[in-house]
Amino acid sequence: MDETVQSDKSETISLPERSPEPPVVEEPVTIDREGRETWKGQFDFLMTLVGFSVGIGNIWRFPYLCYKNGGGVFFIPYFIALFGAGIPLLFLEVSLGQFTSASGVKSWMIYPLTKGIGVATSFVVFNLNTYYVIVISWGLYYLYSCFTLGDLPWTICDPSYGEICSDNNGTGGLNNSNLVELYWEKQVLGLSSGLQNLGSVQLHMAISLLVAWIIVYACIIKGVQWTGKIVWFTGLFPYFMLIVLFIRGVTLEGAASGISYYLYPDFSKLSEGTVWLDAGTQVFFSMSLGLGSMQTLGSYNHFHHNCLRDCIVYAIINCCTSIFGGICIFSVLGYMAHEMDLPISEVTRGGPGLTFIAYPKAISLMPTMTKLLSIMFFLMLIFLGLDSQFVGVEGFTSQFMDAFPKMFAFKHSRAVFITVLSIVYYFIGLIMTTEGGMYIFQIMDFYSASGIVLLFVCFCETIAVAYFYGSRRYVNDLEYMLGFKTPVYFQISWLVITPVTCVLIAGIFLATIQPLTYGNYTYPTWSQFLGWGITSVTCLTIPVTMFVQCITSKGDLEGLITAVYKKHQVHSKSEHPYVIKGTPSAQQNNLQETEFNIRTTECI
Repeated sequence: MDETVQSDKSETISLPERSPEPPVVEEPVTIDREGRETWKGQFDFLMTLVGFSVGIGNIWRFPYLCYKNGGGVFFIPYFIALFGAGIPLLFLEVSLGQFTSASGVKSWMIYPLTKGIGVATSFVVFNLNTYYVIVISWGLYYLYSCFTLGDLPWTICDPSYGEICSDNNGTGGLNNSNLVELYWEKQVLGLSSGLQNLGSVQLHMAISLLVAWIIVYACIIKGVQWTGKIVWFTGLFPYFMLIVLFIRGVTLEGAASGISYYLYPDFSKLSEGTVWLDAGTQVFFSMSLGLGSMQTLGSYNHFHHNCLRDCIVYAIINCCTSIFGGICIFSVLGYMAHEMDLPISEVTRGGPGLTFIAYPKAISLMPTMTKLLSIMFFLMLIFLGLDSQFVGVEGFTSQFMDAFPKMFAFKHSRAVFITVLSIVYYFIGLIMTTEGGMYIFQIMDFYSASGIVLLFVCFCETIAVAYFYGSRRYVNDLEYMLGFKTPVYFQISWLVITPVTCVLIAGIFLATIQPLTYGNYTYPTWSQFLGWGITSVTCLTIPVTMFVQCITSKGDLEGLITAVYKKHQVHSKSEHPYVIKGTPSAQQNNLQETEFNIRTTECI
């Protein structure tokens, strides 16, 4: 039966038949999703969220930022950034993917003029996949090194290090601290003098990188239903390891002083802009926002799945993991400071150093179970990195295939594309296995997939939904999809709080930015231009794509602001105009003209 709508002039207008608003269900529903894969289990999506975003950054980056920015007082700006920007952006990205049943560029067809955001997120996640896997390869090499028959290799001075290891006692006269750093820089990285001296590819790291990509490839080649099952292991196993390390850590002598150092609040730090900058960037980084991958994961949900519940649960898990990880790390660092009779500030380093220097150093000081604890620690790091990596690759794969569907119309196209993509990624990553690879790694990490890039992309996302598409319009869409009204907190956040937070953090970021350094090495000026070039390419895709669309539209500007809906997305609370995908043109034109002049009482 045809639906009727009462206009303001009290005349009844007949519209083409439309599917009635279905009830909210948790079981799969039959809707027009064009054959898109969906999660097989009810909780596969939530576990994949946890696996993707809860990663190495929660273990090394968050604890270090707390230590650097006043201990427990860091939680204040962190939670402000979490509720002001993190959770609203997470829900926006996931719900957008679920509502459109699409990822990347295609999900922004709700307002075609903004599809440059999808292009930008594809750039970001491509760059992230290129260098993040290097951290996994470091972990694999350390794990391999744990199975030596003798002492752990970072507790002895290898003659290959040079004259520094010329004595006969196997330590070169160096203390434990120096030995671990020497192993990291000489054996693992083979670190050169600077960016201008990249040197040759190191065979052991090239092999480790190859093993990492083989594992990632095996995890994603069978699709999201297979991936959704793998994350139950890769996502939960690190928590088991973390609990074991926590129990061991808090029972060590000096652990209490380490935890106190981590949690003790220094309220004077709140007046420093860098504290707010670090808190904001940590929220964006740890929740994997601005990558387009959250839209991808959401697009595999059933249309009426309660993604809001999953987003809130995931945000709690992510936050608690960061805090718990800090306790595990600093309990051990407290023990290390006690054994070495040094203040904790002199035994900790940020970035990868906290993971691959400080913690191995602490374990090597323990009287028993040093090898077992080392194996457990690096297994945990590998699994934390792997699930983030293979979901990131899956995210880019879906975004690219959704953007160019005609290219992948042949059988097994997805498998072929993932195979080619993995090979390309591997050869790009080889540059970071050279002697100067660490310097390239830091440039990629700082300029291509964090900081100003994420802030700019996330700012554009909120503006596009809240002001271009319309926050009220989107909230009505979500009400139809979820079956209940979205809390007003999200609408206020998208309109005001989140974009303001992004602008403020970006302002602090630009005002306090310093040249990159690694130890005593300061990056040359030309490398900073290179880094900002990488940043600019990603950010400029949004306005450039918008400009190109306007030029190629041949004056059809209405087409650039007309939402392209699928049949199952159209409902009585949709604002207008919109295009129903697959509707014959004559009927569609008639429908658009009619719908454009009708406003329901629920929409303003």
